[in-house]
Amino acid sequence: MSIPRYLTKSRFKLAVECPTKLYYADKPAKYADTQKENVLMAALAEGGFQVGALAKQLYPSGIEILTKDHNLAVEETKKYLAQESVVLFEPAIRVGNFVIRIDILVKSGSAYELIEVKAKSYRSSRIRS
Repeated sequence: MSIPRYLTKSRFKLAVECPTKLYYADKPAKYADTQKENVLMAALAEGGFQVGALAKQLYPSGIEILTKDHNLAVEETKKYLAQESVVLFEPAIRVGNFVIRIDILVKSGSAYELIEVKAKSYRSSRIRS
């Protein structure tokens, strides 16, 4: 059996930017990640978590898939998707050897809506030169 490969938004973005970076990112024991100690990156990540928590408030009946174990998360997601309608936070979907985690998945009958939450800065006034 082949080892599952997990495709996250961050890894997808990294691969699009530079496939070589993805190669090195998959080998943390051999190659150091200089961004792990970056205070700015940590602050941006925290902001992303806050935006995600805020987005969940739009779906108060939503169910969060808490496990970080991808196999368990896939099975738990399947269980909930058997329902006619459900809102899931961080569900896991497996396609072949790939597993994805979705920020918010809304199922209503046979219709599915995948929602990816993004934190982005916004400036309401124009910069004058």
